[in-house]
Amino acid sequence: MTREELESTHPYYRTFVDEWLFYIRSYFGGKMYREGNYLLQHPFESSVNYRRRKETSYYYNYCGPIVDVFVSHLYRKDARRDFGSLAGDPFFEAFRKDADQDGNPFKHFMREAGRFASIYGRVSIVVDKPNLLAATKAEAQRLGVRPYVAMVTPENLLDWNYLRLPSGRAVLDMVKIREAENLYRIWNREDWELWQVSKESGEAGLLDSGWHGLGEVPVVNLYNKQSGIRMVGISNIQDIADINKNIYYLCSDAKEIIENTAFPMLAVPYTRGDNKDEKEVGPHNILQFDPAEPNAHPFWLEAPHSSLSEIREWVKQDIEEIYRIAKMGGVKAAEDFRNARSGVALELEYLQLYSVLSEKADNLEQAETRILELWAKWEGRAFDGVVDYPDDFSVKDIDRDLQNAISAQSARVDSSTFKKELQKKIAAAVLPKIDESLRERIGTEIDGGAA
Repeated sequence: MTREELESTHPYYRTFVDEWLFYIRSYFGGKMYREGNYLLQHPFESSVNYRRRKETSYYYNYCGPIVDVFVSHLYRKDARRDFGSLAGDPFFEAFRKDADQDGNPFKHFMREAGRFASIYGRVSIVVDKPNLLAATKAEAQRLGVRPYVAMVTPENLLDWNYLRLPSGRAVLDMVKIREAENLYRIWNREDWELWQVSKESGEAGLLDSGWHGLGEVPVVNLYNKQSGIRMVGISNIQDIADINKNIYYLCSDAKEIIENTAFPMLAVPYTRGDNKDEKEVGPHNILQFDPAEPNAHPFWLEAPHSSLSEIREWVKQDIEEIYRIAKMGGVKAAEDFRNARSGVALELEYLQLYSVLSEKADNLEQAETRILELWAKWEGRAFDGVVDYPDDFSVKDIDRDLQNAISAQSARVDSSTFKKELQKKIAAAVLPKIDESLRERIGTEIDGGAA
């Protein structure tokens, strides 16, 4: 295989890679965002001024907190995991405690995978096993020879191929992953190859290869939301990142206006015989005028500040739009949140957020199940357990639920069952994170108490 073949990419990769990089930079912000060159140079702006403006620019990061809020809601309750016959196996218990051979427990790994899927729209998870031989199970355990997982972000999965089976099912037939600079791993349905490109000669050489015999490529794709294109998902910040970039532009323009208008420009007469065309004129320079003109005398020229108020209004509108999109889960139905919202509007907002979280939970549940199936397959076993992510994502205020429940208690409803159920609701709202056994005990005590 040649260097050109290793560095070649899928057509969809070339189409979407700039978007993927834009999303991850928008999430992290800071230096990573500034180095993305998202601040455009104004027409006729000098290169010196553009570099200075880029160095002094700042980025109000709305993308990061919004993704983190989604992840926080999604993992507020732990998923129910029944590992079936894998439970108690020493290799599997070691995997649960250190899933990626980097000290991260499996559920924490899945949380981070879900976070990056929210950013990129899709991440891939490789289920691999060290290519080491162990004489005994004890030796394998000592050497750590067990399946593990590794997350691959979209910009590092360069190429892929799907194959249509006679049954009509499309399966992943090949992926090419850039593991490090000049290091590439190719997975097929029966084997794998590790290639390296020499920095000195530029030639590609096969470092290692092996047969896994799984009958499938051990890669699981975790989508945030399906786009209809294989290997391409929809990011939670797909629209928000563009609006956030516009705020980045506007803040830079506002800062430039303030700097240029902080001090007025001095205008002085030029000396006869000077070449006026060679004088550079700008907000940081002295302006010259013809001394022969009527009333010609030095003066200070002040720039207007009127555009600052327009920029402030635009930024304010963009921020409101970001929150509207985030709360509505991408729905762009027009509604002015600056005014008081009706109960119907609030309920619609809750339903949209619920829908987004529910879809994300389903995708995580499906991906995690596939990961465990591949893990068991590496060990010559079958996964017979169940993974169930929460389906209830109530995002209403606890205080309001409490107030409604307490108010309902004062209603004259002659029913002991009604009163007991209200007490259970209050207990659940006040103590949302108590142990399940304690919750059952409280419920038992309420049911056994007097009406």
